[in-house]
Amino acid sequence: MAKPGSGDTAGFWRRLSGPVVAVLLAAGLVLVTLSVVSGGMAVRLDDRVLALTPGRGNGPVLLDLLTFGIVQLATPVLSVAVVGAVTMAVCLRTGRWTPLLLAGPAIAVMSTTVLLGKSVITRTAPDVPGMLGGDGSFPSGHTATALVCAGVAAELVSRLRPPRRAMAWAAAVVWTVLVVSSLLWLHFHWLSDVVASLLLGSLVLWLLLRWPLRLGRAVGAQWLHEGRPSAR
Repeated sequence: MAKPGSGDTAGFWRRLSGPVVAVLLAAGLVLVTLSVVSGGMAVRLDDRVLALTPGRGNGPVLLDLLTFGIVQLATPVLSVAVVGAVTMAVCLRTGRWTPLLLAGPAIAVMSTTVLLGKSVITRTAPDVPGMLGGDGSFPSGHTATALVCAGVAAELVSRLRPPRRAMAWAAAVVWTVLVVSSLLWLHFHWLSDVVASLLLGSLVLWLLLRWPLRLGRAVGAQWLHEGRPSAR
């Protein structure tokens, strides 16, 4: 039997966790950005990771092909197109447009902040084999887009097929890790580029999905309440 007031205490800490997590993610992003701009510890860590990874064309052929293929699949334009197609398919499947309330703001906020960061902070990638361009390294657009798009897809699956929530989010995490690892392995980005984007993408998803907007709640509620099948 719960003690009097224990429910109120638990509810208080749950409500508090929303802004606390958001502040921590934002603070981490600011600290990494300041360290990069000032040439601090983040830059020194960048150099160490660069020395431990081979770069494109210098490692095992199979890994080189695999990581390059992952980076190509994670191209921001392709990632946005895929999640857009998935969102529209869900809209047509459910007969409702609420999934757009989740995908639209997530992609818009992520794209705007990444482009703003690249325009304000001029940073050259460690190795540019004619793919990523010279002065648009920070933050990593590939990383932020992979994380946010995978997160949106996972949330859509979670809301429409609740039993598959863990699997959907696990797949999103695995895909993001693969993209980050590939970018670092090929020397397409510095470590701090991808760390900043991971913080940025996590912050965007947290603000939209968990606190304060909770947009994911609108995606599948009516669909499930109508008595249609929620899982197979």
